[in-house]
Amino acid sequence: MRGSAYFTRALKMCASLVVLALLSAFASAEIHLPYEDVTRPIYVRADDARHWQDGDKEVWILHGDCEIVQGKTIAKAKDAVLWIEYAQPFRLVPHKVTVYLENKANVTWRDAKGPASVEDSTWLGQFFTTSRIQLPVDTTKAPPAVAPAIYHRGQNAQPSDEDYAPKQAIEAPIQQIQFEAGDPMPPAFAAPQPQIRVRLSQRYSTGFHVDVETDPNTGETIGRFDQGMNLMIDGLGELNSVSLLADRAIIWSKQGLEGLGTTDGIVGDGEFEVYLEGNVVFRQGEKVVYAERMYYNVAQKYGTILKAELLTPVPEYQGLVRLKADVLQQVDPSRYQAFGAAITTSRMGVPRYWFQSNQIEYTDQESVVTNRLGEAQIDPITGQPKIDHKRLATSRNNTLYVGGTPVFYWPVLSADINDPVFYLNKISFKNDSVFGFQVLTEFDNYEVFGIEDPWEGTEWLTDLDYLSNRGMGVGTRFNFNNTFFPYFNNPATGFLDAWAIYDTGTDNLGADRRDIPPETDFRGRVWGRHRQMTFWDFQFTGELGVISDRNFLESYYEKDWDTQKDFDTRFELKRLVGNQSFNIQGANRVNDFFMQTEWLPKLDYYMLGQPLAFDRLTYFSHSTIGYARLRPSSPPEDPTELAKWSALPYETDSEGIVGSSRHEIDMPLELFGSKVVPYALGDVTYQAQDINGDDMLRGYAQGGIRGSIMAWSVNRQIQCQLLNINGIAHKVTLYGDMYYADSSQDLSRVAIYNKLNDDSQEAFQRRFGVDTYGLPAGVPVPWQVDPRNYAYRTNQQGQVTSSVSEIADDMTAAQLQLRQTWQTKRGGPGNEKIIDWVKLDVGGTIFPDADRDNFGETVGLLNYQFNWQVGNRLSVFSNGFWDLFDDGLQTVTIGSAINRTQVGNLYLSYTNTVQPFQSQLILASLQYRLSDKWFGGLGTAYDLTGNTNLGQNVFLTRIGESSLVTLNFTVDNSRNNVGIGINIEPRFFASGQYSKINGEPIPPLGAYGLE
Repeated sequence: MRGSAYFTRALKMCASLVVLALLSAFASAEIHLPYEDVTRPIYVRADDARHWQDGDKEVWILHGDCEIVQGKTIAKAKDAVLWIEYAQPFRLVPHKVTVYLENKANVTWRDAKGPASVEDSTWLGQFFTTSRIQLPVDTTKAPPAVAPAIYHRGQNAQPSDEDYAPKQAIEAPIQQIQFEAGDPMPPAFAAPQPQIRVRLSQRYSTGFHVDVETDPNTGETIGRFDQGMNLMIDGLGELNSVSLLADRAIIWSKQGLEGLGTTDGIVGDGEFEVYLEGNVVFRQGEKVVYAERMYYNVAQKYGTILKAELLTPVPEYQGLVRLKADVLQQVDPSRYQAFGAAITTSRMGVPRYWFQSNQIEYTDQESVVTNRLGEAQIDPITGQPKIDHKRLATSRNNTLYVGGTPVFYWPVLSADINDPVFYLNKISFKNDSVFGFQVLTEFDNYEVFGIEDPWEGTEWLTDLDYLSNRGMGVGTRFNFNNTFFPYFNNPATGFLDAWAIYDTGTDNLGADRRDIPPETDFRGRVWGRHRQMTFWDFQFTGELGVISDRNFLESYYEKDWDTQKDFDTRFELKRLVGNQSFNIQGANRVNDFFMQTEWLPKLDYYMLGQPLAFDRLTYFSHSTIGYARLRPSSPPEDPTELAKWSALPYETDSEGIVGSSRHEIDMPLELFGSKVVPYALGDVTYQAQDINGDDMLRGYAQGGIRGSIMAWSVNRQIQCQLLNINGIAHKVTLYGDMYYADSSQDLSRVAIYNKLNDDSQEAFQRRFGVDTYGLPAGVPVPWQVDPRNYAYRTNQQGQVTSSVSEIADDMTAAQLQLRQTWQTKRGGPGNEKIIDWVKLDVGGTIFPDADRDNFGETVGLLNYQFNWQVGNRLSVFSNGFWDLFDDGLQTVTIGSAINRTQVGNLYLSYTNTVQPFQSQLILASLQYRLSDKWFGGLGTAYDLTGNTNLGQNVFLTRIGESSLVTLNFTVDNSRNNVGIGINIEPRFFASGQYSKINGEPIPPLGAYGLE
């Protein structure tokens, strides 16, 4: 089902392995050293982190938005490995952190000459600090069973100890002054000549036999070896140390063979040619090549291997890949060929599956990296021009075999090795009662149209989809990341996505909306975003959101409808200057079924945290003005939808000048060990048309005191092996905000030009009155559940940077929050870490004028958050929110979760909602690896109040040697939809939802050795 994408990855792995097997790489490993003040701490961040102890070093494997920061030195990448060597206590030696970055590495720092930076696919460097090293939280994840491939690549990239010394610049020789133009002088940098060392030792305990003679024609020394020999070669760039074992061998050398069998061996320029036969074994790191015969020219870097079999780790793959080829040949330093090549991850004598090509040709085209002006970019670390590699692979007569039977054939594949797929990015098959039988495909346009030099940093895709109940769909997506556009010197990031279908069916949106005719037959969306720095340091952000009808997103892209921001059409120019921000915005409504505001244009100015009166006061402000057109949504055309549709109570057709200016002055104080901040806030708002169509000028003032006090205690005597407690530290913070506010206008009169909720939430609110309260369509919901009421009761008007400046009204309140944390230490001796064992936050608000501000209840907005980390895998949680007046939100949730790496997880929660509607919702999910070969899971949702089954999902996965086969059964009671499906995914680079246990991929075959 994922045929072509799988073939491409196999092709690219073949080509990559050709390079490894033929000793093609030739570049010295090098430590890059941006210098930084060692007294500064080191901060490490990443989305995912694992660590273990390796001798006297602590090893960290980081993945996802990795960042290492020390002072003004910032190192970023998607993946990273850290080797941390902690200094001994009471010594002035700093801690040392060796960092290996991979996948879009970017390092910036400042030296004596000013700012400097380097970008590359990988980077190796060191950080030193006498301060602390702040690492990511890693209390629940076990280290991997075996070190991943990136760990070994990082180790191989590190130089030997003598290479750690920084390069010494040499003085340029004195030259006489010449009065005519000449070639520019070379940089004063000594590039060391590569030194290759060759050593010989015995393979078997019986020793070896050698005959040495000199060729009278060429003067070469020829050595013939038998009875087993081990030839070791050092200094081959990234390949570092290589071992060649064979029963018989012939070596040609222009340097002679004297000293070859000594400990030091022969050191020189590598003028050796080697022929090996008989149980040939090539070793380098974890890579092992078995062959019948092999020839290699060390100095010229070309050679041939016959009947080769290779086991090796590869990038982005946790296990080992097995490559067999009749002939592996290096034609020249940048061109390689393989004949009769086959690749598989199977370790069986006769694999269950393999990908085979008659011929693979690989080229590595090097070019100097230039800037926008065509000038060569210089690596500030080495002083040499940056080199870009374009790695292309072409294979002919490609066949996929499964069970010894060919199942797919493609005559020619040609692609960039760095691109993980080819032509067809993905293909999937589905079947349900809503869309029918579905075939969904995604193609790479650059490869389909044969564009050999695509726009750097871009991706252009096309979707061709078939839905039997709805019709044919077609779409395209253009992604760009750090891409340069014409006439701009700064890169841009964004995308443009379009998809359309001529719909011949009806929408099934669940519940009472299972048969809704579309408002138009030709349906789709155009969605895009663009962001980059422009002139005068302004950041430009542009958005485009065009949708055919009100139900399209909910029907076809429900996840985007529920979680993405609104599909707006707008632009923004923003400039940041210190603590100030200048914004220019414009917006246009193109989807008339949503309530949106058009700005023609809008100006914003922010100033935050400005010290005044010799740092005794702090000033904040936000001023905005613009011409706004608030456009209400159009009612639905379908009578069933219209019967439950209501305009929002603050939805109106208004336009005109809208402006506001909000200011705050704080006076921070320290009083009896607590922090106290008296403050005063004021706001002036003008609307040419309010909710009634009249002009309005509103004044608003708020004054109050914010404060917090912290207390803590430590009891090291509390010990409990059962609960894994090693001492308890209790930390308590009491926070409060007491304020009085007065507004010259009622909130109900103010038009809401800035949105309170997303379009999806507003669509729910339009049906809320009929579905929940049984009100006639068009009658507004009670004021208790109006979103404007919740916004001002939670003091949104007390924020200078509030996105909805219209929210403000009379209010007297005191917000109180008690935040508590119980901490303990967990971990092995010498490796203990402080964790948050129990957290409990409780809060609420007191309303002195309860009748005016809180519907007659003095206390409201009660809330709590509780989390108990029982063990490293088990947690118990609960949270709740409670308003005491009628129709106020009253809900409580309690649950537990347990997670075990590569075993499974269990989640169970109960949510009881009392008001404004009643619901007792039980959610449960389970994933569990039943055995080495079986993995299953289920999920369910049930509402006890109405005895309503909301839906289930059950799956069972067979973990085969070469593939994952999943049987899936789904019930969606809301849509009256029952589905069953079978999913087949190769285990090699599996990435689907059924290839993960507890969010982590099932390890591929070979990750834990021979299975």
